[in-house]
Amino acid sequence: MDKTIVIEVKGVSKSFPMGDGLFTALKDIDLDVSGGDFLGFVGPSGSGKTTLLNLIGALDTPSSGSIRVLGDRVETLKHHEAAKLRKTTIGFIFQTYNLLPVYSVYENVEFPLLISGMDEKERQDAVHESLEWVGLLDKKDSKPAQLSGGESQRVAVARAMVKKPRIVLADEPTANLDAPNSHNILAMMARLNESLGTTFLFSTHDQKVIDYLRRKITLLDGRIVADEPVVPVRQGDLP
Repeated sequence: MDKTIVIEVKGVSKSFPMGDGLFTALKDIDLDVSGGDFLGFVGPSGSGKTTLLNLIGALDTPSSGSIRVLGDRVETLKHHEAAKLRKTTIGFIFQTYNLLPVYSVYENVEFPLLISGMDEKERQDAVHESLEWVGLLDKKDSKPAQLSGGESQRVAVARAMVKKPRIVLADEPTANLDAPNSHNILAMMARLNESLGTTFLFSTHDQKVIDYLRRKITLLDGRIVADEPVVPVRQGDLP
């Protein structure tokens, strides 16, 4: 695995307006993430997990402190520069799938490549490869309404991975899945991490996700209270 530092978080705090004052969601966070990490931010609801994931993904900016993603300082990026970072470097997986209902599975996975301007033959090869990774090439012409929840999340993983991003951010990716589908999705992501060296960061309180992690970062009331390597209970070579 690549042990180059790909994400650096230094002294980061984040506050949001609430009533007549401010709610501080993150407080003085320091964190380094190495290439190829398979880690999770864990903790109760409201601990700051998703806020931290959004800051790393350049979906928001910190109130103070600095975040570097592959050398780019997120808090200094203009809107179009942040969009380019997300487009070229980061894949996102959300609990609600966010598939476009009028498009086929193929078109949903192809969408990030259309935005990037990739030519048609390259797009076709990349989409087919990504759908093969998640075992859904035979569903490429189906619409999201024809898919199960597990299949929909596999399409979301294929869409996130199709541009071969160096970093994937997954926010509660198993929240809407039953246990067998959750384990299938997580085993698949663990295999992609191992084979491609992609860095995976999860925000979760789901024990099923935690069982796959190699590093667990616990947040409580906006602070990191533990950062520890763990031996995964489940592995990426499961069926």
